[in-house]
Amino acid sequence: MNKTIYYCLLFYFLFFASFNLFSQGYDANFSKPITTEKGHFVYLELPPIKTEAGVLYFLDRNLGATSTDMTSSDSWGDLYQWGRGVDGHEKRFSDTTLTRSRIAKVNHNKFIVDQKKSNDWLVSPEDDLWQGEKGENNPCPCGYRLPTQKEWRAVLKLGYKVKTTPNGYSYLSIDNGNLLLPCAGLRSAYTGHFQHIGTRGYYWASDAKAKETSGCIDFNKSEITTNISIFGFRGFGRSVRCVRSK
Repeated sequence: MNKTIYYCLLFYFLFFASFNLFSQGYDANFSKPITTEKGHFVYLELPPIKTEAGVLYFLDRNLGATSTDMTSSDSWGDLYQWGRGVDGHEKRFSDTTLTRSRIAKVNHNKFIVDQKKSNDWLVSPEDDLWQGEKGENNPCPCGYRLPTQKEWRAVLKLGYKVKTTPNGYSYLSIDNGNLLLPCAGLRSAYTGHFQHIGTRGYYWASDAKAKETSGCIDFNKSEITTNISIFGFRGFGRSVRCVRSK
C-alpha cells in the first residue's frame, strides 16, 4: 500500500470515529470534560467523595446548567419529571400539555400537567425508567446515573449547611463545600408553574416508591428531608445531579 492511500484511509477512519463519538453527545470513554446534548452542555467531574455508601463521583453542576456559580441563575439547570428522558420537557421555557402519556418514550417536548392530581405523567406508572446507568430513560451522560436515596443520605451524613449568596440565592453546601447544590426550585405537576426558585432545592433520586412517588431530597433554610412526601410525586419537575460510583 502506498503512502497516499494509507493516509487517506487513516484520515477517513479518524473522521468517522470522531463523528460517531460526538454524535453520541458525550465522551464515550468518560474522559473529561463530558459534553452532552450535542455539545451544548459541558460538565466536569468533582473529586471523589467517600461515604458509607461507597466512593461517589458527582458531576460539577445540575443537568442543563451552564455555570457552577451559586450567585447565578445559570447554575440552576433543568427540571425533570421523574423517569422522563431528555426530550425538552425539562427546559424552563417548555410548553405544557394536559394529556398524560401512555408511553415512556414521550414523542413531544411538553411538560405534562396533571390537573386530576394522579401524580404521574404516565397513565400507567413504570418503576425502572431511571434505575442505574441502563435505565431506559436515564438522562445522565454515559457512565453516570441518578444517585439512590441511600447515597443521598450517606452524602448528607458528611455534614451540610444551607447558605445564601449576597443576591439572595440559596444553596446547599455538603461536606465542607465539596458538593454544592443550588436551590433551583420546583415545577408544579398540577399547574406547570415554577415555585420557590432560588430559595428551595428539590433533587430526584433513582428510587421508585409506591403510589406514583420516587426518592428525593428537599431542602430550604430551615430544614432538609430525604423522606417521601407529596413533593416526591413523579409529575413534579425537579433538579437532577448525576453521579457514578467506583
